[in-house]
Amino acid sequence: MADIIYCECMKLKRSKIILIGVSGSFIVPFLVTVNDLRIYFSNPAVTLSLDWIYEDTIMFLMLLFGPLVMAVVAAHLVSREYTEKTLKTIFAVPIGRRQFLAGKFITLFILILLFMAISWLDIIVISLVCSLFFEVSRITALSAIYFFLQMMKGGLLLFATLTPFVYLTLRTKGSLAPFIVIAAVCLLNVVLSGSPIAGFYPWTAAYLLLSGRLAQAGCPVPLAISIILSVCLLGIGSSIWRFQKEDIV
Repeated sequence: MADIIYCECMKLKRSKIILIGVSGSFIVPFLVTVNDLRIYFSNPAVTLSLDWIYEDTIMFLMLLFGPLVMAVVAAHLVSREYTEKTLKTIFAVPIGRRQFLAGKFITLFILILLFMAISWLDIIVISLVCSLFFEVSRITALSAIYFFLQMMKGGLLLFATLTPFVYLTLRTKGSLAPFIVIAAVCLLNVVLSGSPIAGFYPWTAAYLLLSGRLAQAGCPVPLAISIILSVCLLGIGSSIWRFQKEDIV
């Protein structure tokens, strides 16, 4: 399995998809901080804090930018095997189909955690830079560690809600359909984020669970976790089922 993941990383190194992911992880905290500074300057009574920057960043990462970027990465991981016609070459080596898919899912999981870790680092760096010119409260080692753990938890939830896009890529053998569907999913995230049914929509529920606002949406925590877990297992299970039927010869 380690060899499969290593090969995936080597193939990703030659593509621009990692650059897209890293750029995305830097862009969101920066734009959020610019907006928070705008509010800070327009309202002197407001106190700029690490908590505020983090909360705004995690909202955009979980509801909009994160799903969009990482769904594109997930689609790329699978679709390139079809576009580059490398499946036949891969299965010339004694490797099982489930093992092959497991390598894809593990690589995706690692990339999502990397995406969230870089976003966290960007939040900390931007907050420290801002503190040189303005008062930024709550910049402590304990706060940084807490937010890092929260970002990792967000990465886990993000991965759980993105597994169906691996199946969709296997089904269509391309990245266009997954991109269209994830765009619709993110649009619904924005529409439903403040609605009473937000906690029952898995992609919005992931954000509400992470931010501790699930109770306000009227959805019990165990039910939201069950919905998200069901989406994750459905995506993995359907991907395995679909790939087992794939005619590679």
